[in-house]
Amino acid sequence: MNTTPQPDPRDRPARLTVGVVGAGRVGPALAASLQLAGHRPVAVSGVSDASRRRAAALLPDVPLMAPAEVLQRAELVLLTVPDDALPGLVSGLAETGAVRPGQLLVHTSGRYGARVLDPALRAGALPLALHPAMTFTGTPVDVQRLAGCSFGVTAPEELRLAAEALVIEMGGEPEWIAEDRRPLYHAALALGANHLVTLVAQSMELLRTAGVAAPDRMLGPLLGASLDNALRSGDAALTGPVARGDAGTVAAHIVELREHAPQAVAGYLAMARATADRALAHGLLKAELAEDLLGVLAEGRPGSSGPAGPTGTTGPDRSGGPAGSDGRQGPTASDGREGPVGFDGREGPTGPDGPTEPGHPDGTTGPDEGPTGPEGDAR
Repeated sequence: MNTTPQPDPRDRPARLTVGVVGAGRVGPALAASLQLAGHRPVAVSGVSDASRRRAAALLPDVPLMAPAEVLQRAELVLLTVPDDALPGLVSGLAETGAVRPGQLLVHTSGRYGARVLDPALRAGALPLALHPAMTFTGTPVDVQRLAGCSFGVTAPEELRLAAEALVIEMGGEPEWIAEDRRPLYHAALALGANHLVTLVAQSMELLRTAGVAAPDRMLGPLLGASLDNALRSGDAALTGPVARGDAGTVAAHIVELREHAPQAVAGYLAMARATADRALAHGLLKAELAEDLLGVLAEGRPGSSGPAGPTGTTGPDRSGGPAGSDGRQGPTASDGREGPVGFDGREGPTGPDGPTEPGHPDGTTGPDEGPTGPEGDAR
């Protein structure tokens, strides 16, 4: 056992005082993580009861104050507000003289790079964009989840090493994102993380309607295996009726969805078409089976008459028999930012955007009062 005394993180050189503007789900977690690395949180802004509770849980004894006062106290300031509120907040802080020369100003938006901080840059601040591709809960578990979390990093070239060092100190993995690729990067995370939540929630609702008592228990192993397969193998992991070209089964799905969950039809059709395109391109879906399948999907478009049902010419028997009658095996796997905070200290309405990100991964994955996802939106 190693009995050599370990240095106190607070004794490390170049330790910074840290402030948080926007005590949503992300800001306090990042500040708490920086505190573990030896930095010292000194101020946080937050007006809502939820923000105050979150700050008290993750940053005990750190005083709450207006954003301008946070900037007065801190050498490193985390701006963890929703994307749409960020430009106005930065401009307001710069115009009122709250920004100090040499101050590190970090935002956690996935959408924006460093240029959104240009007003603060002109005031002498050092601008960094550090977006954690993680969904946040607003609880201490978030600090643990930062270990190994990827961060989308954008900064002026001369600050790149400093930005990456801060991410590493928080236990994350820096991933450089060019300024002009930030919106695409953020869209990718939102597509994967935020839409995944919608798909899973819809699937659970449908299973309950079908009489399944514990849809979460049924979906857990299936979706876990699907996610693992997809991350490992990409399109090669596709299974199910669309990838097999089972037009009759897909037609039956559409009939049932129209009757029991009409709000899910548009999403099912859109994802089925995208799946068919990828399965065709990857050679999983045979061209001779794709024609009937795409016909069913076209007839199921909103505004069309849709499949006629099990006994109709466009129903499930269109493919020449029930799915599986040809002996093929059925599918084994299914293929916190806080609301706007004015620079004068007033907190605006909170919203559901988060990440999460992949928030907001998103949480946007973000630090608002609503759910997050890496858009995660991860905030």
